[in-house]
Amino acid sequence: MDNLIQFFFKYKPSIYAKGQLGLAARPSVWILSLLAVGAIALIYYLYFRGTLKLDSGPRIALAALRVALVAVLAILLMRPSLVVSSVIPKANYIAVIGDDSKSMQILDEAGQTRTAAVKSLLDAQSPFSKGLDAKFKTNFYKFSSDAVKLTDPNQLTAEGISTDIAGAMQQAVKDASGNGLAAIVLISDGGANTPRDIAASLRELRARNLPVFTLGTGSTEQFKDAEMVRVNMPRRLLSGSAVIADALVRLRGYENGKVTIQVSEDGHALKTEAFDIKGGEAQTVTLEFVPSSPGTHKYTFAIAPLEGEFTNEDNAAETLLEVTNDQPKVLYIEGEPRWEYGKMRFSLSKNEKNVVLVSSLRSADGKFYRQGVESGEQLEKGFPMTAEELFSYQGFVLGSIEANFFNFEQLRMIEQFVARRGGGFMALGGSRAYDAGKYANTPIADLLPFTLDDRVDGAEVTEPGKWKATLTQRGYKHAITRLADNRDQSAKEWAGLPALTIPEFLTATKPGAIVLLEAQNVNDKSRTVPLLAEQRYGRGRSMALLTNDTWRWRMQLDAKNTSHENFWRQTLRYLVSTTPAPIEVQSERDVYAANDPVRLRGEVNDKKFEAIKDAQVSARITKPSGQFVDVPMAFNFPAESADMNDYQAEYKPDEQGLYKVELTAKQGGNTLGTSQSNFLVTELNREFHDAAQNVELLNRIAAETGGKYFPLSKASDLVEELNYLEGKNSERVSLDLWDMPFNLLLLLGLASAEWFLRKRKGLA
Repeated sequence: MDNLIQFFFKYKPSIYAKGQLGLAARPSVWILSLLAVGAIALIYYLYFRGTLKLDSGPRIALAALRVALVAVLAILLMRPSLVVSSVIPKANYIAVIGDDSKSMQILDEAGQTRTAAVKSLLDAQSPFSKGLDAKFKTNFYKFSSDAVKLTDPNQLTAEGISTDIAGAMQQAVKDASGNGLAAIVLISDGGANTPRDIAASLRELRARNLPVFTLGTGSTEQFKDAEMVRVNMPRRLLSGSAVIADALVRLRGYENGKVTIQVSEDGHALKTEAFDIKGGEAQTVTLEFVPSSPGTHKYTFAIAPLEGEFTNEDNAAETLLEVTNDQPKVLYIEGEPRWEYGKMRFSLSKNEKNVVLVSSLRSADGKFYRQGVESGEQLEKGFPMTAEELFSYQGFVLGSIEANFFNFEQLRMIEQFVARRGGGFMALGGSRAYDAGKYANTPIADLLPFTLDDRVDGAEVTEPGKWKATLTQRGYKHAITRLADNRDQSAKEWAGLPALTIPEFLTATKPGAIVLLEAQNVNDKSRTVPLLAEQRYGRGRSMALLTNDTWRWRMQLDAKNTSHENFWRQTLRYLVSTTPAPIEVQSERDVYAANDPVRLRGEVNDKKFEAIKDAQVSARITKPSGQFVDVPMAFNFPAESADMNDYQAEYKPDEQGLYKVELTAKQGGNTLGTSQSNFLVTELNREFHDAAQNVELLNRIAAETGGKYFPLSKASDLVEELNYLEGKNSERVSLDLWDMPFNLLLLLGLASAEWFLRKRKGLA
């Protein structure tokens, strides 16, 4: 459209927007008035007083056309012009900053790499460079993480590992201090990927009246790329547990297709799986695998290259996983001898090597059968008597036992076990559970994922084994529902499990709760009720299972079927998977690039899991080379609006590889404890993520500073735009408008219209 306007009106719309219309040869008002009166008198005589035999309509039309023709000729004789500001040659500086980051290696700029196209543009003999040189003094820069002066376009290497656009613009302004910088020309693909606040830089440039004109490099249409955006998976896992990793994959420039993803552990292929991905959008796919051994492992998730991809550098993502041989303890309180208790214990004793189940079964009033205890005093009264004792466990299972077995303080301790300590809690169905156990108005009701209403609905108790467990959409890929390596096979295993009993229906789930299993009535398949749900509560998690006879999955199936064992093993492992230790240390991310600041966060709690705020805390960071550095950590006292309440430190790594962190906390000369974690420093290839030209950002930079965006192919238009900059080193110039093609077309149109009308009326 701009080119069409320029063809008819000689100049682009942007030039008209900057200028003011005027007349170069303007006669006096008296002369204009006399000429106007004379013209009107002549036309009146010719068309209204003469012998012309026409109706009034055609007379008026002919007169109007003749008046318009005379008026246009009169205006053209007065030489209409456009008055604009134009820079005084060589009186202004322009800063040209060219992107030199790795994304400029991509081959998508008219058959050449982006950096090759920029080199051609900045060559001294190019029309762009000559156009700038004719009007401006020019400072050239290249930038990635830093901006440096550029004396030769061949110094562009496209090896920078980041793109700091805001920093480059600030450096150009700083260098030009006092030199009359008129504008900045930014040549980039717009891939800004540093934490610097670009909005603040744009506001500063606007305040200085420094426009930024952007030249965009790289394809804007049909950029073909398969990108591994990120991978979400646990950072710590018990040995023998399966990893459930969610990989976010994005396809650009492709229709729906199949993508193959390979998972490698420490460089060794572990699993390969194909997925159907929708083109043009990001999609999450789930991969499951079992780590080979305890220890810290690096996992790589890589997309097999697709045909026609512009870059493969963003096809992979790395993450760390610490596989531990810890032995977390789960406390199980049961109010009556029943099959559920016995078969759960039996299942865990067969194949669980890590989770320790400590149980207290009430066999009679004041009598308790204890298993897994370490001393005769432990659970002597059936339940921990202090918060310190309860908080020594990582998980808690509440069986069929009435609420008044506990005093209020003990019920409050259980709630705080989840909320403050961060433990995992699970309630089981039974004749003394939930509403039947009178938990509705207790702290336990607060942490359950179901709403209790102090009402018992026991209609189905007399019909045991009438409810089949079915997977929900969220439960299909959940950690505790994995009964086979293949999820489709796992779903078949679930379909083959015997039906269960539901002693009490709870149908109202709380906001944020997730239902993992539903129960379908075997006689009325249209009737389903929740069976298993979970929710986050405070720092921990809470689960509720409404049945009381999962033992049927053991007793009514072939002895070789391990579904019951797998379910309870995975459930208890999941229950304790995120439970923190009293002393913890962790980096905010597990993978960084070199020179990225690493923020460490540590927690130091007493046995009641109350924060110790006056400890002497330091982190020893061991580099990949074996060298170490001690970093002190200071307690962060949060503001009212903040939620961080821990020890923090920042460290900038200078080597690539695996870093080990060991936190040591002391108080009054005594060591309170230690904690370990790891983080990985590697080449993240940020430059190739989301690597298509970011036109939106480049447009924003230009618009917010008063500049304009151009694709690289329109660089000559940018030079013309720069010629009309306003500033103290500019002058007002007049651009002739009388010779516009539109004027000739207008005159021809008016004359032709008059002739056509005369011809039609028989006057020509």
